[in-house]
Amino acid sequence: MIKTLALIKRRPDLDRSVFRDHYETTHAPLALPLMTGLVRYVRYHLEEDLLGEVEFDVLSAFWYRNSEAVSQTMAVLEGELGKPVLEDEQKFMDKPGNLFFPVSDRMLRTGEEGDEHVFVLVQKPADVSRYDCSARLMTDHWPKLLGGFEEAEFAFLRDAFPMAANETVEQGELRYNAVLQVRARRYVGLEEWAAGLEASGYRVTAVRARRFETNLD
Repeated sequence: MIKTLALIKRRPDLDRSVFRDHYETTHAPLALPLMTGLVRYVRYHLEEDLLGEVEFDVLSAFWYRNSEAVSQTMAVLEGELGKPVLEDEQKFMDKPGNLFFPVSDRMLRTGEEGDEHVFVLVQKPADVSRYDCSARLMTDHWPKLLGGFEEAEFAFLRDAFPMAANETVEQGELRYNAVLQVRARRYVGLEEWAAGLEASGYRVTAVRARRFETNLD
């Protein structure tokens, strides 16, 4: 299975409620018939900015059956059939601000996903490799963060990697290296945790979002 995450930005003349409504009632239904290789499709629309510079308004998660399904979907969207979808994107997205990247994932707290989550996004320092960043976060930082939350019942981690496989892309162009999705009763210690990580050269962004999922059965 191939998993990707898109951080999508609204057009500056639209507020988040208008952006969300257009995405859910117009754009997703328009695009879905062309995305035949999807296994799961979820939009996490932002409801509150918590930490850092927030440069997106929804996190859209795509689960594809395999790499062939990704290639086929992209070919359709970039062809004649995809023109209405691309034209619709101009109506509500600030497309130059959109980010797309493949991810690997792992479950850190097993439980019901629920509808409301906090997302914590981390960018590594320039002198830390992507692999070392993932290892350090996993051994030193994510456990500390989750240990401070009250009743963290669901935690899902996505590690990002570049679209291209060469090292020069890896070292310089990923906006975020890790995205933690968590549901807890109270998010105690988030600001202190982020401040400590940023003191080491990392960049932390955190948002509260609500899940909107399309049933693909």
